[in-house]
Amino acid sequence: MSQINVSIIGAGLSGLVLGRCLLQRGIPCVIFERDTARSGSTRHNYGITLYPWAFQPLLKYLDLNEATFRRVLAVDGVVGGTGRLGSNALPGLDDPDAFRANRRKLEKMLSKGLDVRWEHHLTSTQTEGGSNSMFFREGQRANSSILVGADGPHSRVRTFTAAGSSFNILPFAVYNGRRRVDLKTFEDRYAPSMDGANVVERRLGQTLLQITINDRNKNTVSISYTYSRPARSPVDPIFTPERSTSSASQVPDELFEEIRSLESLDGAFEEVFDAEKMRKDRILNWLMRSVSVEVSERNAAAAQGIVLVGDAAHATPILGGYGANAAIQDGVDLAEYIVRDGTSNLAKFYKDVTWRSYVRDGETQLAKMHGQTKASL
Repeated sequence: MSQINVSIIGAGLSGLVLGRCLLQRGIPCVIFERDTARSGSTRHNYGITLYPWAFQPLLKYLDLNEATFRRVLAVDGVVGGTGRLGSNALPGLDDPDAFRANRRKLEKMLSKGLDVRWEHHLTSTQTEGGSNSMFFREGQRANSSILVGADGPHSRVRTFTAAGSSFNILPFAVYNGRRRVDLKTFEDRYAPSMDGANVVERRLGQTLLQITINDRNKNTVSISYTYSRPARSPVDPIFTPERSTSSASQVPDELFEEIRSLESLDGAFEEVFDAEKMRKDRILNWLMRSVSVEVSERNAAAAQGIVLVGDAAHATPILGGYGANAAIQDGVDLAEYIVRDGTSNLAKFYKDVTWRSYVRDGETQLAKMHGQTKASL
């Protein structure tokens, strides 16, 4: 096999996994990331659920056994926990072998030894003579025979190669908050009703309340919580599908009014879903977006040596989706495809992985989580 030159846009999970797997197989690659190195070391400090079908194939590339992998990444690993999910997890999310991991710790583990070029904001690409040129905001330029778009749901690479793909915004009002509490408060007000779990959920009709552990140490515990429900027609003041990205932190007063109307809350749910306490937290309005690139656009890009993976190729809703796991699987699969079959027919990669049903499955799961059969108004 002739020397392969791979450039990866995006130092998220799919990009880092791909880079790690290629490095272990002796194939050089460079990862270009728009964030600063400082931001990269502090971002993504939240919990994600990892499933064995995604992380077990990765272990050989990390040279770790499963027990060590779980212990190092578990959101409660510092205090001897194993990342155990809740006993009341909703159907479809209750795999007994899954565990709750801290994403920042996973990305730190994956990035060791990789060539990550920070502060490279992609502005355009150009393909000519079998080479892909990348142009960045600060004037940098790079060339590569293979270009991988691993730059998330708002992928710049997808914008340039699959202009016909657009977001489908699902009709759900979803708000996520974060809070850090001292250990005594956690033990007194949260722990009794969480019973050692790192994810607890309660559904009130079609409204879903969720509390998850992001990380914990000997002094404090970081939690996330989510309030979500199907959008109500014809007008729903807390469902804002047309909002801009920059206005995600603008929370309408109607949300807090709904929180005050909740009944029968106790324990951790009563503590977390307190409107006055929530006003002091960092709350974001999450849009439940999905996107899937059409076959013709994927194949046309692949013929030029450009491949999309992870959320750049098939973004799933944050709730109900398997985004982190799909990103890991994509990274491993693409690396193994390149090692086995080379890069002369990258369109075959999509066929070999029977291109994913992640988007459809994520949308279906989101509806089920809220007691619906499908995600529609």
